[in-house]
Amino acid sequence: MPTDDPFSSSSIPAITKSESSVSISPQNTTPSPSSSSTPSNKAGEASTSAPKLTRPPLTSRKSSGTIIIPRDAPTEVSRQDFPPDDARAMSPRRSTEETDKMLVSARQSIEKRAQDMQSGLEAIATQIESVSKNCESLDRQNQALQDAIGDMTRSLSRESLNAKKK
Repeated sequence: MPTDDPFSSSSIPAITKSESSVSISPQNTTPSPSSSSTPSNKAGEASTSAPKLTRPPLTSRKSSGTIIIPRDAPTEVSRQDFPPDDARAMSPRRSTEETDKMLVSARQSIEKRAQDMQSGLEAIATQIESVSKNCESLDRQNQALQDAIGDMTRSLSRESLNAKKK
């Protein structure tokens, strides 16, 4: 009786050594079911094994179709009205009136915030204008002082040159 163990003695080749050479020969003498070629064995195997399962023909199988939806495909949203005692009407979803109220309040808060930001921006713009006017006046005063200092140093240097010449 053959075993499926790969290390059994029947599957290990026999090594024989003679005086002039070494030879290796298989020791397995029992025929395996796959190596037997007698028609009686094949018919016996077919009767004992399970019937081969076949795949159904292509025409009887349904296509799974594509799950890819194009980006520009139209989307349909349908709103259904249910009676008040229906379980679907009692879901925690908001009604259209509630969502409309939320939309109006959100729009009002956004508009108020935009007006506040615009008024803050206007205040910053007026402050920038006043600072730039102040800067221009300081530049004019600085130029006037530089001119006055330049005139004084010239007049002093002329006087000192005239005093040295005398």
